[in-house]
Amino acid sequence: MTNKYAHKSLNLGDVISAGFRIYRDHFKQYFTMAFFGILWLIVPIYGWAKFAAISGAIARLAFFEVSERPEPGADAKRYTDKRKWSFLGQSILVGLMIIGAFIGLAIAIGIAGLLVSILLSPESLVSLLLGFLLGVVAFVMFYVGLMWISARLYICDVILAVENPMTATGAISKSWQITKESAFKIIWILIVAGLATSPIGVVQLMIQITRLSINANAPDEITILVNLLFLPVLTAMSALTWPFFQSITAVIYYDIISRNGKQNRVTDRPKKPEI
Repeated sequence: MTNKYAHKSLNLGDVISAGFRIYRDHFKQYFTMAFFGILWLIVPIYGWAKFAAISGAIARLAFFEVSERPEPGADAKRYTDKRKWSFLGQSILVGLMIIGAFIGLAIAIGIAGLLVSILLSPESLVSLLLGFLLGVVAFVMFYVGLMWISARLYICDVILAVENPMTATGAISKSWQITKESAFKIIWILIVAGLATSPIGVVQLMIQITRLSINANAPDEITILVNLLFLPVLTAMSALTWPFFQSITAVIYYDIISRNGKQNRVTDRPKKPEI
């Protein structure tokens, strides 16, 4: 039987195409899960954990689709819901790591800029031009560094969702380990996927601006009504794109482990998921 989602290597177009086909073939299921998962974000802490678990469930379903071991949605949700606090903890850890990287890179570039400003003469046109070019290079390196670190951590949620036993920190560690040769490919995949979904983001931004404009000039009663009307619309807009990126995450992970010959060592889908 031919795997209609698989591809030969971590090719940018193939990964995005496979992620899109998975999402398209299961649009109603994934969209519904994402919609209610995003609504859970309204509830502090517990709702955030539920969102993280549902997000993991979408990635889990997509992974088992690409590996030709389809799983019922209810089973996937039960499996990840039991681990919702691990998913939340993982999200917090990844967020702290990204913030730490941001601060570290900013400090390093700030120190480098200070040293350059000391060494270069501010009165020389050549020095000013060189300083400007170095600033541009530093800016690019800063964001490339952040994207590289983010790419190394990008698949940790699908690892936590499909591997058993697995911990939040173990999934982060494994994501960092197995993406060392694929980080820049992952960056390009995410850039192209982001560009592909950018029209939805633009529409969402316009809706947000409209909502804020109405809220700034309307009475309180109208503001409440507008927010109630716009909430499901904005939630639906977010729910349109999130499963697509989760499907891409699953395809990337499947590609990496299949190229290493380890796809059969990932946890098998349990007939009766652990609850």
